[in-house]
Amino acid sequence: MSAYNEAVVEQAQTTVDAAIKAVLTAPANTAVVGAAPAGAGKSYAIGTAVQAVRKAGLRVAVATPTNDQAFALVSAIAERMPKETIAFVPASSVSLPAEHRRANVVERKARDTSSDKILIGTLNKLGDAHARGDLTPVDVLLIDEAYQANAVHYYLVGDLAPRHLLMGDSGQLAPFTTAPGADRWRGLREDPLLTAVEVVRRNHPSTPVHRLPITRRLDPRAVPVACAFYPDHRFEAAVLPGVRRMDLQAAPGRRSSAVEDAALERAARSGWAHVELPSSAVVTADPATASLLVRLVARLFARSPTVKCEATKRARGLGQADVAIAVSHNDQKDLLRAELSAAGLDGVRVDTANKLQGLTFEVVFAWHPLAGLTEVDEFHLDPGRLCVMLTRHRHACIVVGRAADRELVQGIPPATPSYVGWDVNPALDGWYVHEAVFHQLEAHRIDAR
Repeated sequence: MSAYNEAVVEQAQTTVDAAIKAVLTAPANTAVVGAAPAGAGKSYAIGTAVQAVRKAGLRVAVATPTNDQAFALVSAIAERMPKETIAFVPASSVSLPAEHRRANVVERKARDTSSDKILIGTLNKLGDAHARGDLTPVDVLLIDEAYQANAVHYYLVGDLAPRHLLMGDSGQLAPFTTAPGADRWRGLREDPLLTAVEVVRRNHPSTPVHRLPITRRLDPRAVPVACAFYPDHRFEAAVLPGVRRMDLQAAPGRRSSAVEDAALERAARSGWAHVELPSSAVVTADPATASLLVRLVARLFARSPTVKCEATKRARGLGQADVAIAVSHNDQKDLLRAELSAAGLDGVRVDTANKLQGLTFEVVFAWHPLAGLTEVDEFHLDPGRLCVMLTRHRHACIVVGRAADRELVQGIPPATPSYVGWDVNPALDGWYVHEAVFHQLEAHRIDAR
């Protein structure tokens, strides 16, 4: 019996095929958007698109916002297309890491790629090289993580190809800027702070959007929470209910770790736990929250966890590299790393949502962005930040915060700045998303008072 929801998997493939066909058959100067929820397999879809473009005898460039994303695509596409040469175009200070090198991958300067059929690089590098005239135009441009690419970088590659496929996740963190006076651009059709997808759809509202109806990372228990981040996008888990399982050994010394055990058992059973410390206004790097997170992680490994999923016939032990803690601030990260190191848990990944974006772990602990705040602001309400934190896991996510956190998003939303022609309001969107997520996690609350 299959472990997958075959209907959803087939529908997802049909959607990807339709997006690719739309790009290949579109008239010149056309873009197509592929929108995907967390863990839908966007990069795999990009690889499928590269194969289709080459089968059609066309030349293709693949652009990403970051070097790490480019590295991953280079190795993945090279493995899928061993008979094709993959030309990686790095910046002068960048070299392809050894783990991503393959026999059919070459590193070239932009001016030396005129005969190459598949080019991969960052938006910065390909855009800069194209602007200088070092890069020969291609037939199709594919952009991975297009919702995380800002309009400035997209403008630089806009005329590199006559047809574009923009693939990305609309729920995650959008690009940001620290440039002073950036608000003067708000509302303009060419606003450089828009994402690549936003600037295309604002100026070309008829641009087709193909929405992938699947998440391969999250299982059915996680989908109701994840859907809060994608209000206009219906999707289901690829894996069937009950296929993934996390088991814990009997709890030794249960009395002294009752809260931790209750949270872990709830998470193992339902995929979620929301542990709430007493209501209190606290500093950003709150020692009590950090201590509880470390105790939870330590208790997890003390109970010898094993996981089983659609990819394995037998259960396997959970390692430290399978676990991550997601935070909002670097000082939270620094405090947790020090405490985890002291507890012998150096292998557990601790990072901000920005750094964890795109990564997958078996179990994730999330330091809630609103934990201990006295009032909310745009940074902590950002729905993309919470989305990243709560959609990195395959088996379970344990959220840690304060009992009063939910009260911050009750009642009337705060007034926020308005701009003529600007219809994006991250603070207001975040208010309603946080409210919806608190509602979804209500059944999984663990009182840590």
